[in-house]
Amino acid sequence: MTLRVLAIRTDFKHHGDQFGYKQILKYIHPYKVIGIDERDSEKKTSYFKGKYPWLFEFSAFKFRKEIDLIHILYGEDYYRFSSVLFKKVPVVATFHQPVDILRREVLVGDYRGRIGRLTHLLVKNRFNKLAAAIVTNKTQIDVLKLVMPIERIHYIPLGLDIEKFNDRFKKSETFKIESDKRDINVITVGNWQRDWDFYLKVATHQKNWSFHLVNRNLELDLIKKFENIENIRFYSDISDDDMFELYLKADFQFLPVKGIAGSNAFLQGLALGCPAVMTNINADEFYSEPEIISLYKKDNMLDCVEKMNNILNKPLKLKKKTKLNANKYANQFSWQTVATKTIELYKTLI
Repeated sequence: MTLRVLAIRTDFKHHGDQFGYKQILKYIHPYKVIGIDERDSEKKTSYFKGKYPWLFEFSAFKFRKEIDLIHILYGEDYYRFSSVLFKKVPVVATFHQPVDILRREVLVGDYRGRIGRLTHLLVKNRFNKLAAAIVTNKTQIDVLKLVMPIERIHYIPLGLDIEKFNDRFKKSETFKIESDKRDINVITVGNWQRDWDFYLKVATHQKNWSFHLVNRNLELDLIKKFENIENIRFYSDISDDDMFELYLKADFQFLPVKGIAGSNAFLQGLALGCPAVMTNINADEFYSEPEIISLYKKDNMLDCVEKMNNILNKPLKLKKKTKLNANKYANQFSWQTVATKTIELYKTLI
C-alpha cells in the first residue's frame, strides 16, 4: 500500500544534517515536503510564514487532490486551519512541547503570540478534528485528552540513527575505563527549555570539574556569562564527530531542564554510553532507568551534586556496565522503529 503523504516541517538550523524530528522523513518517504527551511539561505521564507508557520497549511491546500494524508511534524507551530481546509484528507499532527507549553497552546493558542491567540478563537475545536495526534512523551496525553478523544492520541517517542551511534560506540575505547585518576568531564548539549541559572550554579560550585557546553543557538548574553567561568568550555560551531567524542569522554551528561517531552541530545548521549543526570520533572517511564538516568530534585543543588557523585564513585567495573547499559537502552529508539509505527498509524486512517 503506497501512501501519498504531505509532510509539513521545519528544517531547524541548529539540528544540522543528522538530528531533529525531520529525520523521520528519510523513512516515511513523503510524497511532498513543505515548510520552513532554516538551513537553505537561498530559499528565503517570507516574513509572515516565518512568524506564523500555519500559513503553510494554505500552501498545502493546492495538493489536496494529490495526497492521501497530511502529517504536520510540529503541531504547536503549524497546526491551525487544516481541519477546515482538508475535510476529506486525514490530518496527523505530532506535538513536541512540554506539558505546560502544550497546555497553553491547546487551551489558549498563544504559542505563536497574540495573533496565534486570536486565530485560536476561530478554530478552537481543531484538535477534536485531528485524525490522530502523536506525542513524544506520555505526560502530554493528559493535556491533549482535554481537547480530543484519548483513543486518537498515540505515543511514539523521538528516534535516533542508532546504527551509526552503535558503530561509533563499539569502535571507541573510552568506555574501557582504566583509571579514576583523571579529570571529571560533564557534557550538556542543547538549548530549548534548559535551566541555565541552575547550570551556572552547579558549574561554579564544582570548580574542579570541566563542563563542556555544546549549543548552536545560545543567546549572546549567556555566552558572555559562560565564557567568564574558567571551568566551562563553550562550543557553538562544532562538528558532529567532535560532539560525539565529547560524549564518549564525558563521565555523564547534565540536563538541567525546565520542561521536556523528548530530547535528541539525551538519546545521543545514552547511545554513546553516557549516563544522564536530569531534573526530575516528569513522572514518566521514559526516564525510569535509575542505573543510567539519575533524577535530582528541581532547584536542589545538593541533591544534584549527590546524584553526580554517585555516578563518579561507582567501581570501575560498574561504570563500564553502566555505559554498556546506556547504549543498550538507547537501542529501542531507532528511527526505523519510529517510522514503522508511524506508517502503521497512517494505514489505520486511510
